[in-house]
Amino acid sequence: MATKNAFIFSWDQLGIESIIPITQYEFHEQENTMRLLREQPRIPNPLDSVVRSLLLRAQFNPQRHYEIYAIDCDESMDEAFWREQWEEYPQATAELIRERGHKLFSDRAKTDRIKIS
Repeated sequence: MATKNAFIFSWDQLGIESIIPITQYEFHEQENTMRLLREQPRIPNPLDSVVRSLLLRAQFNPQRHYEIYAIDCDESMDEAFWREQWEEYPQATAELIRERGHKLFSDRAKTDRIKIS
């Protein structure tokens, strides 16, 4: 099943850091399938390195409590829409994406771990 309008979101306790439209990378997988059938070498999908970079940043900065999610949404929800949502309603937007998205990484801060506030 092809995605309609997919994004990867990366945020931390201070707010959104990255909104990456990923639907544009789907053709790489289709192209690689055709290349396999023609016995040609694969072409690396640039999305692989983007996701790897986000995951490494999150893992090496645990004090920031990163969360990384992917979500497929209606075509009317473009990058400008999501930027506005994160600006106006950051908590509600994070909760919506947690509920409907696919978790790639989460080091969400747990309030029960805090000993001194």
